[in-house]
Amino acid sequence: MDNRNLSETLPYGKLAMLGIDKEKADLLPQEVKEKLLSGEVTPLMQVSIRAQNGNAVTLPLKLQLVSDRLGNPALMAYPVRAILETERNKALGLTEQEAERLKKGEVIQKAVDVDGEKTRQYLQLDPETKSVLHRRVTEIRLEQKLKDMEKVNDIELGTQQKQQVRDGKPVELNVGGEKVSVGVDLREPQGFRIIKGDLKEWERQQKLRYDELHPEYLGLVQTDSNRWEYRKVVDRQSQERAMKLHSPKENVSQSLKR
Repeated sequence: MDNRNLSETLPYGKLAMLGIDKEKADLLPQEVKEKLLSGEVTPLMQVSIRAQNGNAVTLPLKLQLVSDRLGNPALMAYPVRAILETERNKALGLTEQEAERLKKGEVIQKAVDVDGEKTRQYLQLDPETKSVLHRRVTEIRLEQKLKDMEKVNDIELGTQQKQQVRDGKPVELNVGGEKVSVGVDLREPQGFRIIKGDLKEWERQQKLRYDELHPEYLGLVQTDSNRWEYRKVVDRQSQERAMKLHSPKENVSQSLKR
């Protein structure tokens, strides 16, 4: 994502669709607003979505501001689910093999039909929400990132290493006598990540199971005092409830992008 194409102000109109009006959006913690504007995935937020029957449905989800194919800001919503459901990701057309790779923490590249247009996308499973993050391959500007990394660290990646990174696979490098691993990570603002450590460390971090470490997730909740506070927003009941809400959440990501 090219942050220069994004507005310096919050996407108030799109946030309003989630029950977050301008006043509530302005009251968000500064670090959350910075994450959103930079293109990073936000912490969990409890929002209220109007269902087809007119009732308000409260859901915990994460948000991410990305660019559409014309370079305009688009807001993606990633709801909490108990497990990855391929049936609820029909637009991605995941096979069983692809779903298993995502569950293992891998990043995959796939041609996806978005608004009637086939585009190459990177797909990655967010371990906390079990929603699939996806960004256009061209949006990541991977070639430039690799060139910048080579220039700064005075190294040269081999042809095979570069292709591995393009395919979404991490590679291990020796920089100044230290091992570092680099690769695509859609949770990062630029969709690219560099960590200190070998591929085992990369894999450990990518496969981090938030549901095992934090069975009751904390997220931002709008309180009666008109402030945002971190509270428990996900427990077993709310996960099961979110799973059953098919109609209001099925097309939230698409509706927000328009």
